Amino acid sequence: MTEQTATLEARGLCKSYGGVRVLEPVSFALKPGECLGVAGANGSGKSTLLRLIAQVERPDSGSVLFRGKDVSGDQSFPRRHLGYVPQGLELAPELTVKEQLALWRAACGAKGPVGEDISVLLGLEALLPRRIGTLSGGMQRRVSIAMALSTGRDVLVLDEATAGLDESYREGLMTWMAAFLSRGGCAVWCTHLDDELERLCTRCMTIREGRAFWGR
Repeated sequence: MTEQTATLEARGLCKSYGGVRVLEPVSFALKPGECLGVAGANGSGKSTLLRLIAQVERPDSGSVLFRGKDVSGDQSFPRRHLGYVPQGLELAPELTVKEQLALWRAACGAKGPVGEDISVLLGLEALLPRRIGTLSGGMQRRVSIAMALSTGRDVLVLDEATAGLDESYREGLMTWMAAFLSRGGCAVWCTHLDDELERLCTRCMTIREGRAFWGR
């Protein structure tokens, strides 16, 4: 695959904490419409890989390319082109849902409220006036997903996005993701659930003790 045909490319991403290597060099490339599934046990390095792709952390070495351009360390890349759902619920508990969404959309250069399609998909209307800190984990997950989906992204990076979701919301998100990929978006989808990997992903990578292997 050439740089010209890849929407998202990782080249030799690796990471250490406290001198301990937690992720050996990982490389892949995704064309429009492709979804990379990432599987593995807890603590294997999956979330670290996704955080490096989303520019939340800097790798020790390696780079992330978007449409052939190195965007490593470029914070305009995730704000303009990438939607990220972290494994943890990294929201501001003192804000209302409406305030949280508006703040994030403004930071990404998006105008107006979340689109009706996303609002209906995730059942946001009843949550808008409520403070984040009063919401259940599943409700907060829906807000986090809305932040990732609502600003017209080219790339989505989702870390256990369906964890804690009611089945109706999980099914709705899976259907939305399939349509997103059919429109030429690309995604990195991390999950423990085989049915999600089989339904969405064009390829699968398993990480074991920081090392990436193709397949399940």
